[in-house]
Amino acid sequence: MEQWTPPTPEELEEIRRAEEIARRAREEAEAEKRRSVRLALHANVTARSETNFFTGFTENLSEGGVFVATLSPPPVGERVLLQISVDGGEPVSCEGEVRWIRTDEDGNFTGCGIQFINLAPEAAAAIARVYKGLSRDPLLYL
Repeated sequence: MEQWTPPTPEELEEIRRAEEIARRAREEAEAEKRRSVRLALHANVTARSETNFFTGFTENLSEGGVFVATLSPPPVGERVLLQISVDGGEPVSCEGEVRWIRTDEDGNFTGCGIQFINLAPEAAAAIARVYKGLSRDPLLYL
C-alpha cells in the first residue's frame, strides 16, 4: 500500500470549487421545495431571539417567509421575533424560524431564510397586504 500524499494547491482549489457547486445545488434544491412564489421586497427588518439581536434588509417575501440579508444571522432552527418595516409604515410583527443560512464563496454570512410561524391573524393579514401589493414579477416559479 502506498503512503498517502496530501493534495496539491491545485487539487485543493478543485475540491473547494466542487464543494461550492454542491452547496449551491443544495440551496437550489431547497428553493424548489418552497410552496409560495417569492417576490422582491426591500424593507428594514429587526429580529431578536433568546440569544441574538440583528438588523438587516429583506430581499424577498413569500406568504410563508422572508429572506433577510444580514452579516450576523441567528443559527438554523432558532426562533426569532421579527419587525418588518415597509415604506415607513407601521411595522409588521411576527414570529419566525431560521430555516437556512446563505454564505458567499468565502464562507461569509450573507443572510438567512426565515419561515413564518404562529402568525396572529393581524400579522397574517398585514403580510398578505404587503405581498399582494408587490410587483407580480416572481423570483421563482413552482
